[in-house]
Amino acid sequence: MKLKPADLAAHLSRQLQPIYVVAGDEPLLVQESLDAIRAAARKRGFSEREILDVEKGFEWYQLTDACNSLSLFASQRIIEVRMNSGSPGTEGSSVLQQVAERPAQDVLILVVCGALDTRQRNAAWFTAIESAGASVYAWPIADQFEDWLAGRLRAAGLAPDPDALRLLAERTEGNALAAAQDVSKLALLFPGSTIGAEQVREAVADSARFDAFDLTERMLSGDGPGAARSLARLREEGVEVLELLGAVNWCLRQWAEAQALLAKEGDVQRAVDAARIARPRQGPYQKALRRTRLPQVYGWMRKAAVIDQLAKSTGGKEQAWEELLTLVLSATGAAPRFLSSRA
Repeated sequence: MKLKPADLAAHLSRQLQPIYVVAGDEPLLVQESLDAIRAAARKRGFSEREILDVEKGFEWYQLTDACNSLSLFASQRIIEVRMNSGSPGTEGSSVLQQVAERPAQDVLILVVCGALDTRQRNAAWFTAIESAGASVYAWPIADQFEDWLAGRLRAAGLAPDPDALRLLAERTEGNALAAAQDVSKLALLFPGSTIGAEQVREAVADSARFDAFDLTERMLSGDGPGAARSLARLREEGVEVLELLGAVNWCLRQWAEAQALLAKEGDVQRAVDAARIARPRQGPYQKALRRTRLPQVYGWMRKAAVIDQLAKSTGGKEQAWEELLTLVLSATGAAPRFLSSRA
């Protein structure tokens, strides 16, 4: 079964497949598709999640063992297999075909990738997952960006006029995450309203109060105190922890992709270009790549997954804010010194 991100909600309301591969060229849509599948799984009783990062040294028997093992805490589990390279190799292809053809009882498998070329989407492991479950591929939305943006605004309860839609599309320049954040700003400032170009300009001018990009750029640049101030200001303005976590997650995924490419390319500029990082944002990423290694970024991504669970749990929001501060400071490289100064 082949699905588009827009088809996923209707699909999940009817059924949940035993295995999905989620990949694509739009990181925001990939992440939102994963969030939708996880949420549908939680409603059906999948209360435990195990993450397997396919990186150098990964042994594919770990996936087989995870599928066959019994959980001490939950009868139904999600197993996420994160493949940054998009190619599992010969052994991985064989294992993925086996688990697709003989799915384990009470286990949901999510295989997560970035952009895949035609050869990778026609590979035996990919087609085996499509046959046994479903693929969700997030194609670039640049050609339909205004239509996608209009749908996003309507879903947020807003009714944009043509001038507002055009201005917002021009401002975000095809960047889906930036557009999603601007829609959130507009929904906060003008809930349930018809909006024109003036409201869009007001939201843009007010971006210093809401902009999560300031937080992620300080994080990338290694500015620990500045990142802490930015996080505190955003919290004071009423931004939800999950909204900020979405921006941090998107940043970390691009960071990880660029870091993996740097290990192959050996050149920072080629790495950020290959990771499709927009030119105006490349400077902070270049600084980050020079001072970190891929396992560190993966560690922060795992930490973000924990924060996501805390933020969604009863009474866990306060701890989620504390853990997000720790993650952000750790990613700046300032955590040990700065945290000790706060004690």
